[in-house]
Amino acid sequence: MGAVADGDAARPAARERSILTSVTRPYGLPLAGGDAPVLHLVMPPWAGLGIHRTFGHRMPPMALLVLAALARREGWAVRYVDLNSDALPSEAPDLVGISVWTMLAPQAYQLADDYRRRGVPVVLGGVHPSMLPGEALRHADAVVTGEAESVFARVLADAAGGRMSGVYQGSWDQMAVVPRVHEWTDLLETAPTFRYLPRNTLQTTRGCRFNCDFCSVIRINGRGSRHRHPDEVVEELRVLRRRGQRFGPFFHVTFLDDDLAADLEFTAALSEAIVRSGLKLSWAAQASIGLAGDPALVKLVSRAGCSVLFTGFESISRDTLVECNKKNRPHLYGELVKRLHDHKILVEGGFIFGFDHDEAGVFEETVEFVDAIGVDAAHFSILTPLPGTQTFARMAGDGRIVSYDWGEYDLYHAVFTPERMTRAELQDGLWRAYRGFYGGGRRWRRWRRHVGMRLHPVVGTTITVTNHDYGRLFRPHLSTRPKYVADPADLESLLVTSSAPAAQAITTAVAMLASRTAAPRSPVSPTR
Repeated sequence: MGAVADGDAARPAARERSILTSVTRPYGLPLAGGDAPVLHLVMPPWAGLGIHRTFGHRMPPMALLVLAALARREGWAVRYVDLNSDALPSEAPDLVGISVWTMLAPQAYQLADDYRRRGVPVVLGGVHPSMLPGEALRHADAVVTGEAESVFARVLADAAGGRMSGVYQGSWDQMAVVPRVHEWTDLLETAPTFRYLPRNTLQTTRGCRFNCDFCSVIRINGRGSRHRHPDEVVEELRVLRRRGQRFGPFFHVTFLDDDLAADLEFTAALSEAIVRSGLKLSWAAQASIGLAGDPALVKLVSRAGCSVLFTGFESISRDTLVECNKKNRPHLYGELVKRLHDHKILVEGGFIFGFDHDEAGVFEETVEFVDAIGVDAAHFSILTPLPGTQTFARMAGDGRIVSYDWGEYDLYHAVFTPERMTRAELQDGLWRAYRGFYGGGRRWRRWRRHVGMRLHPVVGTTITVTNHDYGRLFRPHLSTRPKYVADPADLESLLVTSSAPAAQAITTAVAMLASRTAAPRSPVSPTR
């Protein structure tokens, strides 16, 4: 049975205390009063390395803010709690909702178990429970799979009526159903200025046009692009400008879309709407590098305020990109980066090591190439067979996965046996790449280039500190997170789910749970 591992007898209690009390102060007040039921929405602590620790990448958890707005619509009082900085409120809520990424599953399950021991019902949601609903139900009273907007009102009604249980499967609705920024931005207004950088975030689209084998996005949000109307986005930007984070006249927003370039017509329409509005802002987004293939579009997004793009290059090898079903063309990278730089748009690149075509020299080759084409910051990671993906199906089916401790699925641990190097070579190569790319000489040359680009001082300072943080933080480290042992029966179901077409992954996961003669849950005895 999947469970948080006991380890040494004295350690679990110490770890649990660290998760529940190693924080600063309560944060986020209920907005309804009187007899309104109380909902706690909790972000588990990271307890390990991650891009979120890097300056300029500390964003509030959008999923919980959206859920808070949905709950308010139903008359619930909401406390939004980020355990990376907040203390758990002392009150006993009527319901707890926890958003779970795979790497956070051990902490989330431990937290859920603690609430249930105190007699508080728990609902889990997010990517990981969507792929492993049976596992999640061992630690919760109910699980939401997929997008929550279509089912969360029913979850709350059932919780209020004492009948919440089982799986609530969401659907892929249009973006019009997603709460708008004015419904949740007040939850962040009491946060210290530098808790979240950036604090101003929006999501304008969901879904992705790619079908990369290693990615779970289209399994959760679907293929293609659903988007808000550009004029509606502009109105949300106005709200953030009035009520959000600002540094003097400088106003910056990060779009949390999985790929703002998934629909280039929408990208252009949004940029035109921003230019038309007269809003002065800086913005960043994740976008495929194909956006830079259109010179006119690059000029337009620059006029609209684009200052930074995070793009998943993934590899400098075309053979590797074909392997993972990625459409990029490495021989064009340099030209595309230069075009963005010519319009004062910085490029942060994502690169993955451990594909079957990767050999032991890939780390140094990548660092040299990425530095030569002028990438402004680079996030290096290890290929991770995330639950629900084709990469998981292939590696699990071939018996190559050596760890099912979900806490190690953080993009920085080698949890599988590589094809052309050892696990140790893959792990050590990752840290060498960070040391090489963020060595003092290369950082100095990047700084000089950024000075020459005449960036806005806030943008220039941010990219400099980002480089410093990557170089300082990304190295071998010790984690305080609890260990987890996945249940073999859950893994059998997960293999089927991961092998299914992306659009059917969630439905398959729910069907696999229903087909099992029983979905046993570890009993959690209430103490009140």
